[in-house]
Amino acid sequence: MIVSMTGFGRAEGTYGKKMYSIEIRTVNNRFCEISFKYPRYLATKDFELKEIVRKKISRGKISINLNVEADDNEIVNLNVDEKLIKEYIVLLKKVNGLIGSKEEIKIEHLLNFTDLFSADKAGEISEEEYSFVCKLLNKALDDLIKMKIKEGDSLKKDVLDRIKFIDKESAAISKLSKARVETERKRLLKRVELLLSDKRILDENRLEIEVILLSDKIDITEEVIRLKSHTKYFIEYTKSEELAGRRLNFLIQEINREINTIASKSLDAEISQRAAVMKEELEKIREQLQNVE
Repeated sequence: MIVSMTGFGRAEGTYGKKMYSIEIRTVNNRFCEISFKYPRYLATKDFELKEIVRKKISRGKISINLNVEADDNEIVNLNVDEKLIKEYIVLLKKVNGLIGSKEEIKIEHLLNFTDLFSADKAGEISEEEYSFVCKLLNKALDDLIKMKIKEGDSLKKDVLDRIKFIDKESAAISKLSKARVETERKRLLKRVELLLSDKRILDENRLEIEVILLSDKIDITEEVIRLKSHTKYFIEYTKSEELAGRRLNFLIQEINREINTIASKSLDAEISQRAAVMKEELEKIREQLQNVE
């Protein structure tokens, strides 16, 4: 299955007098990297919330914003970041020194920095409310996954079209190669006959061995067979139920290896040109797979 690592999901709901909203954005990443923003009273649930996400998303950079709008009359706790205040005071003193000011640092200067203060609901979250948050998070994840699957379908169509093109070119190269082996054999025999007109010094057995070795060297039958096998598995994995990103990236490396060998063995300009086109298509597939989970 091809699922995109890029997507957006959203869910919202009301619990008591509070309106919860969750937005999830994902982009491509080699690993599963989760960034969570939520009210302070959910900090103790950080691990559990991230585990819910990991059960549904295996790769990608995931940014989740969980926002709560509470009743204005609800009791809140006012919080002050003492460490940050001290750092700002040091910074303001440094600025005074740079500009040569002797102005005293006052509290109104610090009030301009809004990140020093925050207001949270008093007390810990109840199990009932936490259960509601988990259900809402799962709903947002399901919405995200729908978009990721839809985007994955577009990626799947594109990479399959390119893989089928590579298959077609591989078959054409195989036909050209078989014809080329016989042509090279005849060309070599003709050249040897011209160079060694005296048959007494010509070791025909040795010549035959050299021809066989040359034929083996330019024969790409094994490479074409392996290439066909890799593309077959590639197509199968795109249609399987498991997330195929890592497997497909591995197969792309193996396909690239076979194409390189075919190109290096080729003594034919047309085969070389076709191999170059195959590599271009493979590189486009590789770029697309960077966004596949």
